[in-house]
Amino acid sequence: MTTGWINRCRSSASRWVRRLIGREQTPPGPWPWLRAGDADSISIDRFDSQPVLVLAPHPDDEVIGPGGAVRRHVLAGAPVAVVVLTDGKWGGYDPDHTLCQRRKAESIRAAQILGTQAPVFLDAPDGNLSETREILDALQKIIRKHQPKYIYLPALTDQHHDHWATNSILNMLLAQLPPDVALRLIIRGYEVWTPLPANRLVDITAVADLKRQAINAFTSQVSTYDYAGAILGLNHYRSLQSLRGHGFAEALMEISADDFRQYFRLLRGQ
Repeated sequence: MTTGWINRCRSSASRWVRRLIGREQTPPGPWPWLRAGDADSISIDRFDSQPVLVLAPHPDDEVIGPGGAVRRHVLAGAPVAVVVLTDGKWGGYDPDHTLCQRRKAESIRAAQILGTQAPVFLDAPDGNLSETREILDALQKIIRKHQPKYIYLPALTDQHHDHWATNSILNMLLAQLPPDVALRLIIRGYEVWTPLPANRLVDITAVADLKRQAINAFTSQVSTYDYAGAILGLNHYRSLQSLRGHGFAEALMEISADDFRQYFRLLRGQ
């Protein structure tokens, strides 16, 4: 693909989205390809030691999506807290009714591989995640305790019900946080079931094998799906933009808390 062809596509996409949302100006926020002439996605080359919170709708999302970035945060000295929102009960055949416990054990093992804190499990019903008072209260306590600078969750474009619900939960949390707390947050959407329009890329080449190990720790899942092959294939594809296809990269949608809430309302049709 030539640069000129890509820029023409961006210009066309920009005009189409402006018509779609009824605006003459380009929406602010994460999608640089909506603004003709903007640079490609920015590589995140430096990681700091500021706390990180990863929201995973199901046990394994925290690795499948941002596992490489998570490992890079850990290597930079950052404390990484992982919160798994649902019990994962619909994640496979469960003749002995032990799947939920097995998936928790797998998530704990993956955390050990990546070097994060042991996950917190909130046990909301898989497939029916919503903004309950219990979930909101638990996450408020975790945010107050952990004081994250970065929050990772499935991207706003992810079409899975529980992944969208995770965004809805974060939207409500942001409205309840003190303004000074919300202002410092950097929200990073990651890919699981739906490719996202990326504005950030993370080179995970050096930790890709560890990410593969962490994915394969979810034996209840990889026994029927080759998640490691599929996701690392996506990560290899993503490396075309920043590494000329030599390696692996995770794509992210990075936005501020204010932009997150604006885009959430836009996508929900408000």
